[in-house]
Amino acid sequence: MIKISNKFIKLGKDYLFMTLGCFIYAFAVNYFYVSNHLAEGGVTGIALIIYYLFKTPVGITYFVVNIPLLILGWKMLGKDFIIKTLYGTVMMSVALGLTEGMNGATSDTILASLYGGFIGGIGLGLIFLCGGSTGGTDIVARIMSKYRGIPVGKAMLILDVIVLSAVAFLFGKEVFMYTLIAAVVLTKTIDFVQEGMDKAKAVTIISKKSDLLKEELMKETERGVTILNGMGAYTDSNLDIIYCVVSKYQIIKVKRIVKEIDPHAFLTITDVSEVLGEGFKNIKDE
Repeated sequence: MIKISNKFIKLGKDYLFMTLGCFIYAFAVNYFYVSNHLAEGGVTGIALIIYYLFKTPVGITYFVVNIPLLILGWKMLGKDFIIKTLYGTVMMSVALGLTEGMNGATSDTILASLYGGFIGGIGLGLIFLCGGSTGGTDIVARIMSKYRGIPVGKAMLILDVIVLSAVAFLFGKEVFMYTLIAAVVLTKTIDFVQEGMDKAKAVTIISKKSDLLKEELMKETERGVTILNGMGAYTDSNLDIIYCVVSKYQIIKVKRIVKEIDPHAFLTITDVSEVLGEGFKNIKDE
């Protein structure tokens, strides 16, 4: 019973965040994009183009364009993916309709691009964070990936470029350039919402003083350290490789420790998007 309850609680949270994300994104579209005659990529971009040309409500157009895509996705991707996508599509259409007519806070197009992209990115980031989807080019991209072997990111980029090219042709280069600024900010914000709070640094250290280093690292950072067995190809000698993951704020401390104990150590630092486990996010919460 506890497992079932937890499952429903998690599902409820997912749909709550999807709903919130839809309204945040819809607000950004109407408040910043529409008010300043900006466009977007994907199905939202198509809906905005039709709105600017024929004044058809964005929410209605968004839903109508998604209908054949949802049917196609149901047949080619399965019902498990489409159920959540259907909810996201309907909720996004409703949110776009309810926020329609909101006047923007600024007539400065560059500010509208920046803030629209930022706030819109928060909305979409929340949707993607809970495994949701709002349909549109996401469905087409997944089909292209499954049946043509094209990566989802690349497929979505191709589809967005097609829509933005239509924007440039219909409304001019300036609208296209401002829209591109908004798209870049939106993408970066989505990445931050999904990964930013959990970003960490993975550190690999090759040193002849690994015993001293591991003790000091565990003491100063309060993080676990893993010792890997390695062999130098040039010297043909055995050596220990230290591997640890620390927060981005602790990396300066790690470099200082290595510098003080073994200035001749070889050290590499890489970004880690998400860390699950002791000292970081509990894997049970996922």
